[in-house]
Amino acid sequence: MNNYIKFIAILLIFTIILFGGHYFALPSFGMEDFKSLTGFQLYSLYLFEAIASLIILIIVLATDAVMPKNIGFIFLGLITLKAAASYLFFKNGFNYSLDDIFEYNFLIVFFLFLFFDVFVAFKVINKEVESTKKLF
Repeated sequence: MNNYIKFIAILLIFTIILFGGHYFALPSFGMEDFKSLTGFQLYSLYLFEAIASLIILIIVLATDAVMPKNIGFIFLGLITLKAAASYLFFKNGFNYSLDDIFEYNFLIVFFLFLFFDVFVAFKVINKEVESTKKLF
């Protein structure tokens, strides 16, 4: 249960910092009104990706308790499902503007949360390696 709380807290802090940075950086690129340019609110990108990462986090940690040798395969399947779900949820925004503004912002958010997902999977998979290092 301690890992759940630790990783959820990291996800929450990660999301708040990234959203704040992204939100305050947009006006410097001439995008004061993100929704009128893309058809979506900026927070919807972050909310969707944070919820998807939370689901992946819970499933990876649950898999570690039940089938620790299969975490890698399950993680790859979850990332594939997350990519497909992200595309299906935001596909109307991809052709909304001619400047590809939404595409770039979507890719930034998607890959930042993908980085978090890989970080969690790496920490969970290498948990056994760290515990054996302490013995020697």
